[in-house]
Amino acid sequence: MDADFEELSHDTNIIARLKQFNEAAFKIQDMVESVSDPSLFDKLPNTDKIKYNLLLSYSLNSLFWMYLKAEGIDPSKHRIRSENERLKKAMIRAKQINDKNTLMPRVDVNAAKRFMRNSLWEPKQKKHKNMEKKIYESEDQSPPT
Repeated sequence: MDADFEELSHDTNIIARLKQFNEAAFKIQDMVESVSDPSLFDKLPNTDKIKYNLLLSYSLNSLFWMYLKAEGIDPSKHRIRSENERLKKAMIRAKQINDKNTLMPRVDVNAAKRFMRNSLWEPKQKKHKNMEKKIYESEDQSPPT
């Protein structure tokens, strides 16, 4: 930032803050250029593409919000506020879809087959006790212990 500060040249605090702001703006510009690489986006799975798009959209909206603040415009009365609300809803929806896919119970087919196979067999002694119990219940007596 090679600007001549003229009447502000004696205020080192403002000059330092403006230089810091300028450096941050260039860092943000470099970051935006690096994340907007299409080859990176093409390699991502669909769930990560959704997260990537939402994060990039929210970041750019936040930058625009800061720009409006720097220009002295109230961003809460600007259309960017409704866009941020729309993005928040999209983020919530993406999280619901992700949770639905990851938290949804799945049936372990092999375990279910083992349960079915093993639950159909009862030991002979247990069958004998069950038969005695049924006989005594039909006679209204309690089985011997």
